[in-house]
Amino acid sequence: MSIAFGVSEPDSPRSPRKSVLIGPDGKVVASYDAVKPADHPAEVIADLDGMK
Repeated sequence: MSIAFGVSEPDSPRSPRKSVLIGPDGKVVASYDAVKPADHPAEVIADLDGMK
């Protein structure tokens, strides 16, 4: 799935620590590079709140 959304390279054995926020229409709403696990939930929640 990560390759389909452009997060990983097809030849890479693992996904980098990145994530994407997918909207209800299946389109990428936000992408996050260099994700820090301690901070990332707050980033996503803030973006979700901004979508309202």
